[in-house]
Amino acid sequence: MLKKRNLFLVVLLIFSLAIVAHGAEYPCKLASDEPVGTPKYEGQEMFIDRVAELTNNEVQITIYPSNQLGSSRELIEAAQMGAIQGVAVPTSTVTGFEPKMSIFDLPFLFPTPEIGYQVIESEVGDEVLATLLPHDLVGVSFYGSGWKQLTGNFEITGPESYKGKKIRVMENPILIAQFEALGANAIPINFGELYNALQQNVVDGQENPIVTCYEMKFYEVQDYMALSYHAYLPNVYAFNKDWFYSLPEEYQKALGIAGKEMDKWLREAINNQELSEFLPKMKEFGLQVLELDQADREEYSEVIQQPTRTRFLELTGEIGKDLLQKVDDKIAELQK
Repeated sequence: MLKKRNLFLVVLLIFSLAIVAHGAEYPCKLASDEPVGTPKYEGQEMFIDRVAELTNNEVQITIYPSNQLGSSRELIEAAQMGAIQGVAVPTSTVTGFEPKMSIFDLPFLFPTPEIGYQVIESEVGDEVLATLLPHDLVGVSFYGSGWKQLTGNFEITGPESYKGKKIRVMENPILIAQFEALGANAIPINFGELYNALQQNVVDGQENPIVTCYEMKFYEVQDYMALSYHAYLPNVYAFNKDWFYSLPEEYQKALGIAGKEMDKWLREAINNQELSEFLPKMKEFGLQVLELDQADREEYSEVIQQPTRTRFLELTGEIGKDLLQKVDDKIAELQK
């Protein structure tokens, strides 16, 4: 009942902010969880400008960042209902609607970042996006937040370090299974509340890319970071299905083109800044950083890879099994 009331208030707020782009044939309200001033927000602004350019300003997008219009789950529900036209959110927040979208959250799925990018950009990635269609959403592209690392207020010496610890996760069964396999207590907490939860020791640790840890100042409330690169953190641009199919076909394609271009720019920007700027500054502040070698990563993989794959298959059935096989086959093809 409370969730329905919250959603009603979100929709009411959205309609009270019904600012349309004057002169635009297809105005679009796009809601995001990303704070202003971050590389991802800059990328989203580039996406908006590129869409306008490719559509002769007929598709004009107004962005509402920082969860202004509600939690990520509420934003997705609003997009499904058509109260807003689009969302830009982590795929983990979509898994409550479509579990197959969690496939790229599986830890140690990709042998290298480059292979991961190629798989996500391939026809297999398009098939994963298509799983949103039955939920009144059209996924037009993925874009990344970087590769996840482990942080804690405890020394992270290996998988055994996690026994009994309280670890924040996104509300995603795959991520819950990941830390439960390590013997930790996985606690879903909204991203906007994470800093305070770490500061007040509600949880002992979390996982996020270097760029996110820097932007959100998690290094102020965490003592250790293990550079595990254990999983990619993908986001998705998804649009209300009725609104999307009201666009001319060339404008539909323009959204996908702009999203893919933005992803490539963002990937390079994040990769460059993480190692040259963000990590050194966090170390200077006092964060102790452990660089895991291949043997260390394999030790984690042996503990968490199979339980998370099993959980994925439990949630997605035969269709998920087929999809995971396609991902594995694509990885094998790219490794030849």
